[in-house]
Amino acid sequence: MTDERFLLAERLFDGETVRPWHAVGIADGRITRVLPEHELPAGAAVQRFPGATLTPGLVDAHVHMTPWMVFGLLAAGVTTVRDLGNDLDAVQAGLAALGTTPRPTIHWSGPLMEGERVNWPPVARAHADADAARATVAELAARGVRSIKLYYNATPEIMTAAAAEAHAHGMRVLGHVGATSFRETVAAGVDELQHLAGCLSADLGVEDADAAARELAAAPVDHCATLVVWQALAHLGSPAGARDTAMRWVHPMVRTAWADAYHATQPAAERAKRSHDLLERMTLVPPLLAAGRAVLVGSDSPFPGLIPGFALHDEAGLLVESGMSPLEVMHAVTAGNARVMGFADAGTIAAGTPADLALFAGDPTTAIADLGGIRATWLAGAELTPAALEADAASVFARSTASPVDQLARQRYVPGVANA
Repeated sequence: MTDERFLLAERLFDGETVRPWHAVGIADGRITRVLPEHELPAGAAVQRFPGATLTPGLVDAHVHMTPWMVFGLLAAGVTTVRDLGNDLDAVQAGLAALGTTPRPTIHWSGPLMEGERVNWPPVARAHADADAARATVAELAARGVRSIKLYYNATPEIMTAAAAEAHAHGMRVLGHVGATSFRETVAAGVDELQHLAGCLSADLGVEDADAAARELAAAPVDHCATLVVWQALAHLGSPAGARDTAMRWVHPMVRTAWADAYHATQPAAERAKRSHDLLERMTLVPPLLAAGRAVLVGSDSPFPGLIPGFALHDEAGLLVESGMSPLEVMHAVTAGNARVMGFADAGTIAAGTPADLALFAGDPTTAIADLGGIRATWLAGAELTPAALEADAASVFARSTASPVDQLARQRYVPGVANA
């Protein structure tokens, strides 16, 4: 073992439990051992963090990557993400152009799999029939992609064929309810739904939110709720958003697109509808958990108003408002997310796992707002302070951005800008 060193915090949350004054040993980018303070080797190199909580790096279950996002994600303590719709060749080339710049571990899902109509070019792919969908799944499996995402315009036939092909390759099947209803999507074999789209009482044609909750809880499907999407859209353009200091982690071009977006000046009635839909979604969370369905924690960054990394903190807060305890949410955004998605090397602090860690002032396992007290992130054992990350971001932000997701920021949100 070479140059073992230790991080010792007043509280250690390992993804499951909280332990006082425990140390994490690190060498060669991985965790060597976890032990109480009194068992530290004599003369060991130890960094001490009184008044702070050391946790696994956070896991965001729903992003759409673009290279500039790496800085905000890491600054917020997010070390693993799942990308749910992208042009793989383009975005991976953009990330490669960053050179040795640190970045979270990214698990890909490929393009949004649509029917003949496509809502979000260029991060989606059209499919005329079931055979075309099966071919895309086989192609993605050959590239090592671990999940697929069936999107809004996919027909029941396409969903059913793609899900069967994906399961044959050991891939997780994700869905977004739209032209195919919730009931049809479940019947097609989808494992996890996004945004609780198509899951409200009006969507299901049932009497009220309680009836919707009962139907959702009975269906053998997990959910990535992304409650923060509706919160952000309902309040985009507000003074509070403009003075959010975390905006420094958003590329200036994207900040401009958000400011010009339709949602920033939408009528009050539309803001009220988004707020109402958010509240109904929040009421669905406890019944889903009570029925044993996983509720994954994801942000949908960089959708308008959703700052990479910090939007995940906001999502965690909304889940606490929905009835989960801070400890339950911290488990969900670390070990819980990783386990459901099958990411063995993320979400926990244990010997042999990568030394991907986050340090927070206070204790987010008892006060979720303490996620806002992020002090440092470690990626493969290397400490990344917010100040150092901000300096790296400045050089990248000075350049224009041409990632597919960035192109959509203006093409889909800003009135008068044509789609590609």
